[in-house]
Amino acid sequence: MTKTQRLNEVMVRIYEKQKFTVDELAEEFHVSYRTMLRYLQELSGMGVPLYSEVGKHGGYSILKSSSSRKQTNSFKRVIKPMTHIVGVEFKAPFTAVYMAKVRLPLMWQELTSRENQIINPVRKGSRIGVYLGRKHIYHYIAGIEVTSPKLPPEDMVSITLPPREYAVYNHSGETSRAEIDETYFFMLDKLRSQGLDHDPEAYTLETFQSDRLNEVSIYIPLK
Repeated sequence: MTKTQRLNEVMVRIYEKQKFTVDELAEEFHVSYRTMLRYLQELSGMGVPLYSEVGKHGGYSILKSSSSRKQTNSFKRVIKPMTHIVGVEFKAPFTAVYMAKVRLPLMWQELTSRENQIINPVRKGSRIGVYLGRKHIYHYIAGIEVTSPKLPPEDMVSITLPPREYAVYNHSGETSRAEIDETYFFMLDKLRSQGLDHDPEAYTLETFQSDRLNEVSIYIPLK
C-alpha cells in the first residue's frame, strides 16, 4: 500500500470516528505512534479540521461544522448525462493537496474574469468544479459546463465526462475547501450506511451559481 493510499484510509477513518487518540489509530493501522502522529500532521496540513484536546480524556477530534449537515441527512440519486466542461486546471501529487487551499480560490477568480471567452455555456452564471483526489494525483478543474466540446481558450482545458449515476447532496453555509471536504466524507458515511458504493476512479462534481456562493451541490459518483 502506498503512502497516499494509507493517508486516504486514515482520513476516512477519522471522519468515521470523529474523536480518537493517536494510540488508537496507530494500533488499528499497525504503525508506530510517531508514524501515526506524522500522518495526522500531514492531514491537518492538507486542510482536515483536526482539533487537539489535552488532559485525561484528551485526544483528537474533528472540528464541528456550521453547515447544513446538522439539519438534513438527505441526498438524491440522479443520472447525469454526458457533461462537457471547459475551465482552469490544477494538478499536483496527492500529498501536495494542501496547495489546493491556496490555488483553488485563484482559479475561480481567473475563471470569472475570463468566462466571456468560453463558448456555449449551458447556463449563465453556473459553475462546476470537477475533481479527482483518490489516486496518486489531486486533479481539479474550475469550470463552466458547455453544450458541446470546443477548442478551449488559451491556458484552459476541456474535459468530457460520460453519463453516470451520482448521489447528490446540497451543502449550504460556509463553503471553504475544508467545509466542502468534510461534507464529502459525511456523504461517504451516509452512502455506506445505505449499502451504496462510491466509485473512487470517477470524478466528483461540485456545482453552484455565481450569485449563490453559499450553496453547493456535491455529486458523488456511484459504482
